[in-house]
Amino acid sequence: MPGKIPESGDPQRDALVRQIFGLYDLTRNRSMELVGPAPLPPDLTMQQIRCLGELIHTPGITVHALAGRLGVSTPTASGLVERLAEKGLVERHDDEADRRVRRLHVTRDGLTMMGLMESLFDRVLRAIVNELSMDDLDTIRASSLVMLDAMARALVTLRAQDQPGD
Repeated sequence: MPGKIPESGDPQRDALVRQIFGLYDLTRNRSMELVGPAPLPPDLTMQQIRCLGELIHTPGITVHALAGRLGVSTPTASGLVERLAEKGLVERHDDEADRRVRRLHVTRDGLTMMGLMESLFDRVLRAIVNELSMDDLDTIRASSLVMLDAMARALVTLRAQDQPGD
């Protein structure tokens, strides 16, 4: 798995986190064997898909900040945004505080397009749901609720960090 596994300094917690990451790796590998990679939209490049992903992750980002996140020049990011805007997948809005700044947002069509690249987990769940008992389904539901709650808390933290002036 790319990236460093987070460590807390608590040996018991860190061992459990390593196990979870290891299980995730096994699950991802087995999922790829079962359903294969996600289909990509035929009219989008990988760079455009990355761009849409960043815009979904950070709505209201500027082209300059987007360029930094993508690791490309500002003119390159601007070109990506222009092509996505032409396809109706991205909109630019003037910043209310500074009219010289344009904020980027994914349109409903852009969200739909990204949704067409059905997640690996969703495709796997469709393939295995009939193999799961009611107890298994209850366990998956409970763990999904825990994950959603943790994601909501992480988004609050992330958005607080992204606020201007910090």
